[in-house]
Amino acid sequence: MKILVTDGDYKHTLGIVRSLGRQGHHVSVLAQERRELAACSKFCTTVEIVPDLTVENFAEVVSRVLERTHYDLLMPVGYRSTLAAASSKEKLSSLSRLEVAQTAQIELAADKKRVRELALRLGLNVPATFYPSSIEDARGLAGQLQYPVVLKPASEGLPKGIRIVTSQKEFMPSFESLRAAWPLSPDELPMIQSFVPGYGCGFFALYQNGVCKRVFMHRRIREYPPAGGVSCCAESFYDAGLKEAGIKLLDAMNWHGVGMVEFRYDPGQQKYTLLEVNPKFWGSLDLALAAGVDFPRYVCEMASGETLSYAEEYNYPLRYHWPLSGEIQHLFMRPAAFGSIAADFLNPRVKSNLDLSDWGPNAQEFSTVLSSLRRRILKG
Repeated sequence: MKILVTDGDYKHTLGIVRSLGRQGHHVSVLAQERRELAACSKFCTTVEIVPDLTVENFAEVVSRVLERTHYDLLMPVGYRSTLAAASSKEKLSSLSRLEVAQTAQIELAADKKRVRELALRLGLNVPATFYPSSIEDARGLAGQLQYPVVLKPASEGLPKGIRIVTSQKEFMPSFESLRAAWPLSPDELPMIQSFVPGYGCGFFALYQNGVCKRVFMHRRIREYPPAGGVSCCAESFYDAGLKEAGIKLLDAMNWHGVGMVEFRYDPGQQKYTLLEVNPKFWGSLDLALAAGVDFPRYVCEMASGETLSYAEEYNYPLRYHWPLSGEIQHLFMRPAAFGSIAADFLNPRVKSNLDLSDWGPNAQEFSTVLSSLRRRILKG
């Protein structure tokens, strides 16, 4: 197949390009510049440069690309690309296959408040959550909260960011700091959740017209930022309770395409608590690929008209880490993790996205790390 993949600067786009390229597909990357990570891969056949791509002009710009060069499948990766593609599904589907959920489903999944309400109706565990309507409202809540609490965006569409607040004294500075990180969304305020002890877990699935076809699960070992962010080390595992909770939520959304449901597991209470839904490909996709669950290939099979059968077999426990796309950054913020990171790096059983047979993207990652380190030294 000829496949056009979006978001060339994401590490999981690189995983998609490598996986599909190794299967013999002609894979092109939609990128804003030639140096983006996935565009550096030898498995990237063509780079479609679109420097002016935005959510608002996505349909127009991508349509021009598809009209100029035929692609059998458009595969959006990031949230904004996935939502924009779904919103323009009627137009884009006349030019290429597109296996994503409907706009209303994606918007529901991205809205943490609506997802929480749905989860409550389904009987899933959710953390105590508050949605301040103003700065004054947040200031009033500060004295009523049981700490620690977590501050985070209320929607997937907002810039990433999270703050763990351990006291009332820290609350407003942290609240205002996170809020200041969203200059383009002046009406948005962080949501407040009670902190759930334990560790993060993910349920990942591929749905075909409302029916679950593939599942995968992992637990987070390390994250960047360490207080809560993307996985920089994770391990595959299987748990029937996590699967049941994830399927229950995505079934209720009548899902289609790939999706992730994020939970936190508290070993003390032995229960999973829902955090959010990511209606798109996820950052730790490489681990699923290494464990034998090739989500990009299954999307291609759906696009080819196949009706998939259900499968949940994969390799576990399998540990995977991203040395240049998370681990080094984690280490800067948490130097005490040096021993565990070094042990994983030296352990041949721990997989990573470092690939000597496709060194271009990793060289680009290394260049980015050096540039970041240089900026830190100049600031310090």
